[in-house]
Formats: sequence, structure tokens, C-alpha cells
Amino acid sequence: MQKTDVWHELAAGEMPKLLADKLEPFGFRRDGDAYFYAEDLLAGSFRLHVKVSIDGVVSTLLMDVESEEPYVLHLVENAQGAFVGEVRAAYQAVLDRIGAFCGEHGSFHGRYVEELLQYVQNTYGDELEYPWKDLDAAVIRSHLSQKWYAVFMKVHPSKIGIGGSQPIRIMDLHGTAEQVAALVDGKKYFPGWHMNRKYWYTICLDGSIPMPELKQRIDESFVLAQPKKRR
Repeated sequence: MQKTDVWHELAAGEMPKLLADKLEPFGFRRDGDAYFYAEDLLAGSFRLHVKVSIDGVVSTLLMDVESEEPYVLHLVENAQGAFVGEVRAAYQAVLDRIGAFCGEHGSFHGRYVEELLQYVQNTYGDELEYPWKDLDAAVIRSHLSQKWYAVFMKVHPSKIGIGGSQPIRIMDLHGTAEQVAALVDGKKYFPGWHMNRKYWYTICLDGSIPMPELKQRIDESFVLAQPKKRR
């Protein structure tokens, strides 16, 4: 591989922790102390190379096929334009697929979600579980009561009454009837999808709710999942 000096190392949180035993089934090949994957983008105009080191560091190298030079504008935050946007979207789509297939948390990943899951693990010792093999959904259950207090799903945006054509990641949280009635506004908080709408509500895992507020909601949901104390 040429141009090794222009590999872009992804920052912590940009990708989930990748599981080594899933890399080769996805299409990576091992070469020395790293795994490599390559895929053409935008009808072969670009070729994206992805490298995963033995210790899990992910790096990317996007090559312009015609010029045989690295392309980096998709990494420049303030780079605008329809073409750059297309390249950036195609690049991210590959990383999302890798994260969904090889990631520790499946399709529920990204800096926002990873921070949330880390908070849950550090605070309560609970982790994401996948109880349904044929469904893109997961739960967090209390190790004290075995009751769910968070449910993760990928759904079409229309399911919760918003626009868009691509599936979105959502989370259902438990609340009291009074809390749910007060929170649901159709903007940040939505009626519980696939759950009892009197006691559950839905949020989009897109960063629309600030992390401190989201952690508070997780704490409230956790409390409601605990065994009720006898008087």
C-alpha cells in the first residue's frame, strides 16, 4: 500500500469497538499486525481502504482512482458542496456497515451512543443485550430485577411520526404516566414505539437530547425497573 503517511486514524467514539473475530467474515484480510479492507465508492471513482490494528485502532485511506492521489476533503468539517457531500456520505456508509457488522454493539454505535452505553456500564454495571436474533433491536436490563429499562431499535422515521427515508436509531425509556404525558412533544420525545405508550416514551439517538439530560432519563428509567420495596 502506498501513501502510508496519509492514513487517517479515527478518533475515539467515531467507531465502536470492533471484534476481531468478525473482521474476516465481513471481508477484511489479515496482513501482519493489522486487518485490511477495501471497497470502491461512487461507481469506482474512489477506493476506500480501512485498516484495523491488532489493538483495535481504525484508520482509513480514501484514494481518487483517476489521479491515484489521496482524497481528504471529506474529512474537512467545513468543506461544503454537493460532491464533497456525496463522497462523505458514501465514506460514512461503509464505516456504518463495518460498525454494524463488526462492532461490539452492532448497529447501535456512534460517539453519542457509545458515551451513553459507557455511562450505563460504569453506573449500573449493565450492558446491551440482543434477545432477538432476527430483529435489529437490543435492550438494557437491570441486573437487580432483570427488567428492561432501555430498548434500542432501528425503525423507519414514519413510525414515530417524523420525516425521512432512511432508518433511524431510537431508544425507548420507562417513565411514570405523569412524566410521559409531560415529556412527549413530538419533537424531542415521542410516544413509546412498540411499548405501552402510557409508561414508555421514545427518543432519537441522534444527539438531539443533550447527554446530561439523557443520562438523567436513563437514571429515572433504571429506578422504575427496580423491585418495589414492601412496606
